Amino acid sequence: MAEPDANPLENVFVAERDSSLTGYVTLCLRPEAALDRIGAVGIVHPDWRRQGIGTALMQRATQRAQQLKRERLTYLEMSVRERVAGAPELAQALGLRPVRFFYYMECHDLKHLPEPAFPPGIRLRHYALGQDEEAFVPAYNDGFSDHWGYVPHTLEKERHRVHAPGFRAEDNLLAVDADGTIAGLCLLLFQKVEGHALSSQPPMIDDLAVAHAYRQRGIGRALLLTGMRRIRDEGFAAASLAVDADNPNKALRLYESVGFRIISRSTAYRKELD
Repeated sequence: MAEPDANPLENVFVAERDSSLTGYVTLCLRPEAALDRIGAVGIVHPDWRRQGIGTALMQRATQRAQQLKRERLTYLEMSVRERVAGAPELAQALGLRPVRFFYYMECHDLKHLPEPAFPPGIRLRHYALGQDEEAFVPAYNDGFSDHWGYVPHTLEKERHRVHAPGFRAEDNLLAVDADGTIAGLCLLLFQKVEGHALSSQPPMIDDLAVAHAYRQRGIGRALLLTGMRRIRDEGFAAASLAVDADNPNKALRLYESVGFRIISRSTAYRKELD
């Protein structure tokens, strides 16, 4: 809620019954170079589904999205997990159509991981708070610029990220060249509630990317294995991640090669706002 441009007082809608939250939806602005994307992210409590709450929330969110539309191509988007009953039907009833598929994957064998092998001249280190912010932004943007739905990272967003509660430099792994250039990154996410890790939710390889000039040298695989070993060293038996089914860099094949398996699928739905 404190992220730059979040504006929760205008872009978050909640459903209540007797002062108890039954559902919510929040709008996330994702401007690209040639168009705008407005993502609707939310959920209805399982006890209150199939009663029209999701429909009412999304109708209100759509009205707000229309107000946010600028004079250029704008899409309203929803990402729907296949395990959430009724969500695909809701998206289609609102006129949204499937445009992309994503896999949620888990690896349950962290005991037999090979040793990460970085190429000559590339070394691994942790993020240095107060030092890496400015260099991290262009490295992140380079690594993700060819991904579907890419939204440029900014220095403002990065400073917010590294000063948010729960940020730990050791969970942000960087592969750097001899001159200090960031060649690749692997960001880990340990799910927590009120500061306590959720044992039921495997930690995530949240972001993994290699700059274009450093690809095809094994850096991504080495970073991935390093991240998995760190998750293991934190005492977890499994790791998770999410990947675009049509990732242009054959990421799915990489993840499967180190033991990740598909657990479920989600679908990105969108429609153009008039």
